[in-house]
Amino acid sequence: MLKPILLSLLLGGIAVFSYAPFHIWPLAFVSFAGLLWLIADKSKKQATLLGLSWGFGYFLAGVHWVYISIKQYGELPPFVAVIILGLLVLYLSIYPMLFAFLLRLTNRFATPFSFKQLVLVAPILWQVTEFLRGYILTGFAWLQLGYSQLDSPLRAYFSVFGIDGVNLILTVLCGLLVYGIKSATAKIPKRHAFGAFIALITIFFAPISFNNIEWTTVDNTRSANFALIQGNISQSIRWTREQLNNTLQTYAKLTQDNLEKNKIIIWSEASITDYEINQQSFLQHLDNEARAHNAEIAVGIIDYRFGEDGYQSNGDIYNTLLVLGEKEPYQYPTINRYQKHHLVPFGEFTPLESVLEPIAELLNIPMSSMKSGQAKQAQLVIKGFKFTPAICYEIILSDLMRQKFTPDSDFLLTVSNDAWFGDSIGPKQHLQMAQARALEFGRPLIRSTNTGITAIIDQHGNIVKQLPQFKTDVLSASVSPTIGLTPYARWGNIPCFVIMAFMFISLFIKRRS
Repeated sequence: MLKPILLSLLLGGIAVFSYAPFHIWPLAFVSFAGLLWLIADKSKKQATLLGLSWGFGYFLAGVHWVYISIKQYGELPPFVAVIILGLLVLYLSIYPMLFAFLLRLTNRFATPFSFKQLVLVAPILWQVTEFLRGYILTGFAWLQLGYSQLDSPLRAYFSVFGIDGVNLILTVLCGLLVYGIKSATAKIPKRHAFGAFIALITIFFAPISFNNIEWTTVDNTRSANFALIQGNISQSIRWTREQLNNTLQTYAKLTQDNLEKNKIIIWSEASITDYEINQQSFLQHLDNEARAHNAEIAVGIIDYRFGEDGYQSNGDIYNTLLVLGEKEPYQYPTINRYQKHHLVPFGEFTPLESVLEPIAELLNIPMSSMKSGQAKQAQLVIKGFKFTPAICYEIILSDLMRQKFTPDSDFLLTVSNDAWFGDSIGPKQHLQMAQARALEFGRPLIRSTNTGITAIIDQHGNIVKQLPQFKTDVLSASVSPTIGLTPYARWGNIPCFVIMAFMFISLFIKRRS
């Protein structure tokens, strides 16, 4: 049993190379198809163990960069950081383990290596366990398998079915691959293998027929002139009181150098590392400067709302993006702002606080007691353009973005601070998932970050322009909005649910003898 365990660990680990920055997308098929092959005929106990080891390899390789934020910025000893990372990876591995266990639990009506098991049951169960991973304890939906296919023919499915649909299609294709190979080598009619491979090829290459469909149209009658400010403030000093004035001066100077008529200037997430109420004079000055130049500025800041007992207790803290330079002078609290809804566990709040608070105290992360904004908030309006906003982690949540998206939205806008993860693969993966959102909604996506990767992404999910990481710079670009709706923007996950329903019903259709 040791060899299969080591093999499953390896198969899980190689999947990381299918994502950014490596983009070797066929490895996602090798990884998941390999898992299916390993567990298809094993006992429940063996399959569970193999699912756990596959998940451990997958998440250890995929999110190992979390170690950087735990050790370097949590200021913990290396062995403590390794233990915390190991616990996170072990927790995430529970979901592939659950998938493997449930798959073998269905052995009575979905026999090993059967079409039902590999092509119908396995994809449905994978969707269920992935949903749980993205939901329990507010979820951690990082590195869903579908993101690996942004460079494959399957990318065209994003606009139609979204990330959940691409996940489903990829797992179905892996099931067809395993079923076809097994049928070709078994003593059964070869038409089964032939049919599986024909279905696989058809589904895989079908998007080519509608890949050139323009679900949305560029509105060339309008264009927005952007200046995205990448302040490049090191995370190690970012929240110190000594650094605050230097940070303000850096962003103010870069902004002043780019104040032009009709300019839209975007700062990064929490670019002002202080409470909004403490920075009234600075914000008013910035607001006046923007208005004088007929420009508007979106500023990331922390908003502290007074509690019943005053400033020091009972207050609500929000991760906020607000707009300055509007016709009416800035006066706290303005209406045209966005408060982050989906917070990051331990980074911005502590789940199960009564039990897990000691871990949060050990990590000692600043601003880790925040409140969630409303799920449904008004679009940000900047220079007459409507933006669907997302702060940091929120951009990977397709369902949340769809809740906030409106048909008259001109752009998607995300601000982030990925300095926590240094020069690792984490920020590259984050950018890749943002590309998927642009593709799903058929809208250009504007991404402004503290240390990178600041970028402009078009409605097809392609990076039009970007800044190098760890460089203080400004990305300037003129971008026209798009109009119209993709099928995913119009119907969401309904088509995906319909397909899954047909797959589920098919399980109970008996073949004639």
